[in-house]
Parts: sequence; C-alpha cells; structure tokens
Amino acid sequence: MHRFLLLSLFGLAILAPFRTAVWAQDDLSGFTLRQLDAAIAKSGLATDKIYSILTFDSEERYGANVAILSASHSGCHLTVLHRVNGGLVAEWRSGKLPDTMSGCNSNLLKIEHMDDGEQVVEFSGCAPHQCGGVNGVFGALLYSPQSKQVFFAHYRFNENKPLDSFGSLDFSENASVYGNERYRAALQKAMNKTLTQ
Repeated sequence: MHRFLLLSLFGLAILAPFRTAVWAQDDLSGFTLRQLDAAIAKSGLATDKIYSILTFDSEERYGANVAILSASHSGCHLTVLHRVNGGLVAEWRSGKLPDTMSGCNSNLLKIEHMDDGEQVVEFSGCAPHQCGGVNGVFGALLYSPQSKQVFFAHYRFNENKPLDSFGSLDFSENASVYGNERYRAALQKAMNKTLTQ
C-alpha cells in the first residue's frame, strides 16, 4: 500500500509541472482585455474614438485577428491587429480613409468570407452628403490578412450624364493583378450592394 501511494505521489509530482506548463502556454486563439488595451495604446489609438471592434479567424495562420474602426481629428481609419505570443501587434493601418468613404459608421465595417474560406476585412462608405447609389460618390476596401494587401474600389457619378445613369467605377491596380481576381470580385460585390441601395 505504501509503495502504491509513493508511486502515485511520484506520478503526480511529475505530471503537475507538465499540466502547469500546458495551461501556461499562450493561447493565440484569444486575447485578454489587457492585451487589447496594450495594443490599442501601442498602435496610437488610445485617444481615438472607437466605432467598431470585430474579431475573426484565419485558416491559413494561427492566432486571432481584430479589426478596429476608429476616428481622430484627421478622420476615420482602420487598424488590423494579429495575435502573437505575448499579445496583439498592429499588422496593418489604413491611415486616413479616402474622402470617398469617410463616414465612420460601425455598420460599414464587416468581416467577409471568401469562397476559399479566407476571412477579409471589408469597409465601405460614401463621401459626405453624396450617398446616393448611382448618383453618389463612394468606395470600398478589402484587407486580406493572408496576402497582406489592401484593395480599393471607388465609384463616382458622372455629372455630364442624366441622373440615375451609371458613373465610373475604378479599382486599385493590385485588384487586377493575376491571382487577385477573387478580391476584385469581392470588391465588385460590395460596390454592387451600394449601387443598388
């Protein structure tokens, strides 16, 4: 009996540090509010007004992702954070968003699922006082954590045509590069939604 008890205690003494080590590992699929707060401060967003925070996964890499829509005195901007060992780091910052999509509305920031399973950040908006479908001025962007690229589309109505006529729709050059067709298609889909509103 004493021998069994000693072996059992010896086994627990060996397993205890192993279990502690497993529990102490940094779980990259989530983050704490302290880690988010530190990343916001380090990214220069501490004094911004935050309109939206969305979390999303990435099938092609491990670690949570966070998309933040915020505004400062200079305008609206987006930031994407990625979870790494020890916390969250800023992976991409938009800078001031173009005037064609300057509205900071939390409903305009989305996480879209591509056909291949990739999740991308999508934001669309319009120029101030020019939200009007085919008679408006607006834009959309997609950020791909997988390719680490941002893609833009801009629409502007044509003042020389009658109202309700289709204007011009332009895409960023990288949206037309071979291999990026799916991002262009996703941008086109986002723009079509806005055009038909």
